[in-house]
Amino acid sequence: QGSAATLDVAAWNVDWFGDTAHGPTDEGRQLQNVRDVIAGTDCDLWGLEEVVDASAFQTLLKGLPGYAGLLASDAAVTYGSAYYTGDEQKVALVYKTGLATLQSARLILVDHNSDFAGRPPLEACFQITQGGSTHTVYVICFHAKAYSDAQSYQRRLNASAALKQYLDTVRANDKVFVLGDYNVDLAASITSGQPSPYQNFVADTANYLTPTKALSDAGIATMVTHSGAVDHQIATSELAGAYVAGSAKAFRADQYLSDYATSTTDHLPVMTRWTLP
Repeated sequence: QGSAATLDVAAWNVDWFGDTAHGPTDEGRQLQNVRDVIAGTDCDLWGLEEVVDASAFQTLLKGLPGYAGLLASDAAVTYGSAYYTGDEQKVALVYKTGLATLQSARLILVDHNSDFAGRPPLEACFQITQGGSTHTVYVICFHAKAYSDAQSYQRRLNASAALKQYLDTVRANDKVFVLGDYNVDLAASITSGQPSPYQNFVADTANYLTPTKALSDAGIATMVTHSGAVDHQIATSELAGAYVAGSAKAFRADQYLSDYATSTTDHLPVMTRWTLP
């Protein structure tokens, strides 16, 4: 799926990765399958959700030569260990070291911790070199509040508003990717009678690109057990010209791995392709 000429970006919920009490029951098989998908697709940058066990994450990285990774609870992440504990679902980033160099990492919007279901976003600053040029790129990975009840909807709405306010002000002129399990479609809401809580991004076409909304519009699911696209990527307008039109896709990893939904995860990797100038 990856190309040497492009920056290939993926978001993937890996279903209680490394947790022996939840998700797939064969932890060794799940780890191998996740490793095979990341290595086999050859994408450059991954935002992962639902990574639980830090040692399993380190084992994953050891099996991915040329990649490094960052877990939200790592000591290198400012505020990370204060908000993410050992047995919690955590967000993470995995990236090719030949392409990206990590500059810094921190949790953001921790004052909206509850709105983000106790999972505040991880933001990392990278120097990414492509085509002979080096770019400062920020990558935000988050895992939104789940469920369709009114309270959960309001928390997602609050979190989306806070995230956009942050990007509108703190990152107003920066290249930013926002990767994650949004737990709802960009085009519609799972809460009856309500618009998508991310409509604020979709409507602001001057400042944001929502490439994976194309999956929503086409009725392409990003889960193998449910309809609808809930895993997404948003980018700031500073990256809009770099997007390879039509490249957003939900990669059917389940066509390569048997019993995918029970052995690996019920989410599909969502991918986009970019050419930095």
